[in-house]
Amino acid sequence: MESAFQFTNPSLVDLEFVINEGFNRENEEMKILTSISVEVKRNEKENKALVRLIVEIGEKNSNMPFWIKAIEQANFKWSKDIDEVSCDHLLNQNAPSLLLSYLRPIVVQVTSASQYGTYHIPFINFTRM
Repeated sequence: MESAFQFTNPSLVDLEFVINEGFNRENEEMKILTSISVEVKRNEKENKALVRLIVEIGEKNSNMPFWIKAIEQANFKWSKDIDEVSCDHLLNQNAPSLLLSYLRPIVVQVTSASQYGTYHIPFINFTRM
């Protein structure tokens, strides 16, 4: 049975990757910073929304090996049977979780081609965003 909450094919709309010159590789135990934000642009006339997931990994300085910014987005639609509270939950938690699943292999592929090895985006708790 098909869900009452659907999406179009997600697409990568922005990807930036920078190796930081001057990074000291000796600090193998460092924690790479990950910043995630979600933008939801609802259509006021229809049960539709554009959801964008913005992920930034690392920083643009010599404290981190690299910096990545990636934006993945998709259009979502839902039936009129979904109440407002459930709809907000789906758009702000389920939708970004789905979009992250599309971004993960992209980040793996890009970072695995670098001198610093593969980076795997950790699980994210979207209920706290």
